[in-house]
Amino acid sequence: MTTAPTRTPRIQHDGVDLDVDLYPGPVPGSGAVLVLPGGGFREHTGHDGAGYARWLNAIGLGAVVLRYRLRPDPFPLALQQARATLGALQHSALLPAVDPARVGVVGSSAGGLLAGLLATGATLSIEPPAGQPPRPAFQIQSYGLADLGLLPPGAVAALLGDAVDLATELSPITHVDASTAPTFVWATAQDGPGLPNALAWTRVLAEHAVPVELHVYPEGGHGVGLADGVGHGEHGRLAIPHTAQWSQACRRWLTDRGVLDDG
Repeated sequence: MTTAPTRTPRIQHDGVDLDVDLYPGPVPGSGAVLVLPGGGFREHTGHDGAGYARWLNAIGLGAVVLRYRLRPDPFPLALQQARATLGALQHSALLPAVDPARVGVVGSSAGGLLAGLLATGATLSIEPPAGQPPRPAFQIQSYGLADLGLLPPGAVAALLGDAVDLATELSPITHVDASTAPTFVWATAQDGPGLPNALAWTRVLAEHAVPVELHVYPEGGHGVGLADGVGHGEHGRLAIPHTAQWSQACRRWLTDRGVLDDG
């Protein structure tokens, strides 16, 4: 069952302003996922925001879509917002009766960069010292960015703007260690930025013995979302049935990880 989202007024957690849509799970005590949509830090794409949240509801998980800060000043505020939202979700401050051991994150494209920084527990040199940041129990990398060094310099500049000097720090794979969250990775073979980043995620996670599952589908460019043909604003109208099977594979992975119950 998919519930209607609740658009919240701007709220605060740990002193950080949050702008979120809430999609409660169908069963109290279920797991939940922080959804970080793509959009190159210039927009929040609906098909891997609301689209993913509705899919997560349909498989039995709650979801929170964060509209993180965009350029010209995405860092460190965007990461701080993501951390605060994850912490609030783990403490059932956004959705009722969430099981904190089954709280994860899904990030797409630029949102995958934020998800990866959460999954690795990364902190930035420009941030004031603080305690250990919250980490998700799992992460889903949907054509998410792992290593900004794999992108052309112009693309990195377009993503980061004035924060371009932080490109190495903002590359999640530089922070991977054995405590990084178990990861599901997928991309398509026709996705210029997504495929090399998916392969980089898989290689580095495997080197650190982090559980990782990779799927590469033959058709579809960058940012295809669920590939189910359902439109969300200007995005998500592309239907690629074979590629759309990634969500079924991910559901099986979530069940195997104990995030979803069998059945």
